[in-house]
Amino acid sequence: MIPKSLFESIGGFDTRYAPAYYEDTDLSFKVRQNGYKVLYQPLSEVIHYEGATGGTDVSTGAKRYQELNRSTFATTWAAELAAKPANGDVANYFGCKPGQKRILVIDHHLPMPEKDSGSVRMFQILNLLRGLGHRVTFVPDNLAEIAPYADEVRKRGIEVVHHPYIKSVRQHLSERGAEYDVVILSRCDFAKKHIADVRLHAPQSRLIFDTVDLHFLRESREAELTEDADFQCAANEKRAQEHELINQADETWVVSSVEQRLLREQIPGKRIEIVSNIVDAPGSATPFALRRDFLFIGGFQHTPNIDAVVYFVREIYPLVEARLRGAKFYIIGDKAPPSVVALASENVIVTGLQPDVRPYFESVKLSVAPLRWGAGVKGKINQSMGFGVPVVATSVAAEGMGLIHGEDILVADEPENFAKALLELYHSEDLWNRLSKNGIKKTKLLYSKEAARKQLKRLLSDEHMNSSSAARIKIERRPADQFRNGNQAAIEA
Repeated sequence: MIPKSLFESIGGFDTRYAPAYYEDTDLSFKVRQNGYKVLYQPLSEVIHYEGATGGTDVSTGAKRYQELNRSTFATTWAAELAAKPANGDVANYFGCKPGQKRILVIDHHLPMPEKDSGSVRMFQILNLLRGLGHRVTFVPDNLAEIAPYADEVRKRGIEVVHHPYIKSVRQHLSERGAEYDVVILSRCDFAKKHIADVRLHAPQSRLIFDTVDLHFLRESREAELTEDADFQCAANEKRAQEHELINQADETWVVSSVEQRLLREQIPGKRIEIVSNIVDAPGSATPFALRRDFLFIGGFQHTPNIDAVVYFVREIYPLVEARLRGAKFYIIGDKAPPSVVALASENVIVTGLQPDVRPYFESVKLSVAPLRWGAGVKGKINQSMGFGVPVVATSVAAEGMGLIHGEDILVADEPENFAKALLELYHSEDLWNRLSKNGIKKTKLLYSKEAARKQLKRLLSDEHMNSSSAARIKIERRPADQFRNGNQAAIEA
């Protein structure tokens, strides 16, 4: 599309290219010559039936103008073409202005924001990095181009590399690793899988390990709760893996001050930075008097969420059901297992995945986060507070979020105390209004896009990356293949 006035002012299609071929390309060059930009829509699709109009023989008929007009175009724009890179040379594309970085992000799959909190955070990180002017490439470990998520990322100016254009992440690193200033490896298992290849093929890059949450902390808490020796053994192995990755990386990102403090105590001298959850805080105009019901939200690929809702319905819900006068409890989340589906009853509604959760948050009085183990910052609390819906949570669920009991959130652990807090919040308009107002305020202060943008700007600044305190700590690194084969050195607890 082009404005009619501009089309006419630059002379429209040049008649030298009649009857066809190169008139549109020539027009694009004239548009740029007159100070405008030519924008491409990569998601548009054109179906071209080769030869249907002019045949396929470039030596005869209308098709011969393809070669004739190629020469005319090359002569007309010789100076401009000489300033362009050679055909197939994309080095110019990957160049950056001063202060901009070429950033590669590797995560387990494309972010799917309606399905899990980690995807919301990753999607926002990608957007913010691009908004800061950096050139960002995202490679999913599973190499899958999943609709519509790949296009949602591309629309924001982020390159997505996937199958069939590459056969492995290693292939991409071997072919293009030298381009990157920064490589972000997300999640323990996938960072472990790719860190050796990053060091081998992108040795110049700053390597950031993004934990998302500390897996070993979550698993060790599960082991403690269940008193399962096998779980504890697995948690110890995960701790060794995560510690090793932190030692290998130039910088590690965690989501809470609790995790930052823990790692700084366990691994002194390593740079541990906070990049927390990133959420919107739209609020809601629905007043207390028009609300009823309550909810839990969370993806059920995450085992702490399964335990939480089963525990709540069995241990806490019976203590409040009689005093809630038929209020419904909604369990919202993807891939609910049979143990969760079996909880459904007249007043316990298992909804499954809900692409649009706003109607729920605009009608319920509160949400619950009865997690008995876990780590990191809980997106379910961020999301609820952002809508102005107060939360009753366990201390594990609220850990590291900077929230004050009785002002921003209600915190209770034992079933009786949790039930008491839930009933108080459900029936007290004054308490509800205070927590609702403060929750929105605290979410904007700590978990907004602007707060994250400032932090990411600092972490990717030349000053931070070049500072002596942020420089790589030189440690003895084993050969790449040794790490790839999983022969990690034991790390003491």
